[in-house]
Amino acid sequence: MNTPLTAALFATLCATGVQAEVRLTLPDEVRLLSAGQGHQEGPQLVLPDGMNQLLVQYDGVEESRSSGESDRHFRSSPQVLRFEAAGTALTFGALPHGSAQKKAFARQPGFTLQNALGKGVPLMQDAMVVNGLQIGVDWGSKLAEYNRSGGKVALVESLGTPAPGGEALPAGTLEGELQRLFRSADPALQRRFIGWAANQL
Repeated sequence: MNTPLTAALFATLCATGVQAEVRLTLPDEVRLLSAGQGHQEGPQLVLPDGMNQLLVQYDGVEESRSSGESDRHFRSSPQVLRFEAAGTALTFGALPHGSAQKKAFARQPGFTLQNALGKGVPLMQDAMVVNGLQIGVDWGSKLAEYNRSGGKVALVESLGTPAPGGEALPAGTLEGELQRLFRSADPALQRRFIGWAANQL
């Protein structure tokens, strides 16, 4: 057993409450369907540092000109977004204005993300195919199913598996996965894990 690695892991897991985070501001036109590993606080999505995945839908609205008409909505298919960031604030890049642009964007959405300095953040995107009526859909389950089926931008659970080519995962990737798993566990499981990790020292 690698004692320094176990000690570092134990210290990291105990200090998860002080880790930095990523905050993504959601514009009105972007509907959050599943927050992945994050949670929403008002117009912001709070995500852990590292690789993140979201399920969103573009919903551009053209307000009606009279009270007798309904607003027009230009909705995209659900879009899976995957990106990596740490300790930063992010925003979506410019979204379309005007009905023709909104309609075109809804057909082929091309989201972009940028940091507080206006620099683009690498983003991978894939349309999620959903058949039938989209009312009452459990989007978290749909995203998990997308990942299990190996979608184009699937977030693959890599813990304990070698990287392609048989090489071990980089320590930062493994540490991030362990932190994410620890945070998602219930308190009883967290205590059992800490007990187990302490016995490995």
